Amino acid sequence: MIGRLRGKLLEKEPSSLVVDAGGVGYSVAVPVSTFARLDGDSVDLFIHTEVRADAILLFGFLSREERSMFRKLIAVQGVGPMTALAVLSGFTMEELIKAIRGGDTRRLQGTPRVGKKTAERICLELKEKLDDLSLSGVSALPSPADALPRDLADAAVALENLGYKPQHARQALNRAREMAPEAPIQALLRLALKELSG
Repeated sequence: MIGRLRGKLLEKEPSSLVVDAGGVGYSVAVPVSTFARLDGDSVDLFIHTEVRADAILLFGFLSREERSMFRKLIAVQGVGPMTALAVLSGFTMEELIKAIRGGDTRRLQGTPRVGKKTAERICLELKEKLDDLSLSGVSALPSPADALPRDLADAAVALENLGYKPQHARQALNRAREMAPEAPIQALLRLALKELSG
């Protein structure tokens, strides 16, 4: 099992990375929250490894807390890894913990692949299981000066990969750009996700 991966960032897209560690390029699926905080050409990720009959999948996070939340989410019946990534992409950790503890199923339903019953199960099963999460290890989003500009089409593809309809993804990104014309793509993704899940 791979628990942590440190290396050179070879490729970077909003929903996945390729990390060179020891001459091997590892493909790692990440939530937008992790993508938005990447800085520089090296990375140190906390990894959740999923072994299937036909594949070994790696899911990466910049903090132990995000990985822990991911593992809690996929333990809920009906929540698979891609749904868990979509949930983590649509909320900050503070917002997600608040929504779960407060039983805010309506807010959770704004996430693709999360219907009413799944949102209810997430709140019911995880409400009492979040005490071990410390938010001190979860850093804030980078400032616009620190972020690298990327093409909006990549952001739209990332939102579509999370399950949002292409038209809704484009509309949300356009509104985000109107609200913050000078913002980097990471910040625009965050604004678009808030718009889509609001």
